[in-house]
Amino acid sequence: MFRNFKVMLVVLVVIVVAASAYAFAAANTVPDSAAGYKANVVPGYTVTDIVYDLDASDPTIVDAITFKVGPTTGTVDAALVELQTADLGTWKVCTLGTAVSHVIPVTCTYGALELADITALNIVASSSLDPAP
Repeated sequence: MFRNFKVMLVVLVVIVVAASAYAFAAANTVPDSAAGYKANVVPGYTVTDIVYDLDASDPTIVDAITFKVGPTTGTVDAALVELQTADLGTWKVCTLGTAVSHVIPVTCTYGALELADITALNIVASSSLDPAP
């Protein structure tokens, strides 16, 4: 009988803790924002119209990679877009154009990126800029 009481007491404590955590989480209000990375979208952005701008004199060199970024849902424009052309490679901060219906043209300019060195295309978009250190 005493053992059943202990089990019920533990279950009751778990339920109370879970209910109070839910109550605190439900009380938060957060302004609209968005972010996205690879295929794992955190309601974020859709990337379309990817173009590899090849060098005019040597088509094995990529001068720039251009694409468009638009919000998956809502109207939160991207403020920062970075691109990585190899897994575990360095990130390149890209230039954002003027938004048209919340779709922003993006250009990532390279000096002499070998086409063969592009082994991935990871794009990160965020509705907020990196804070100053």
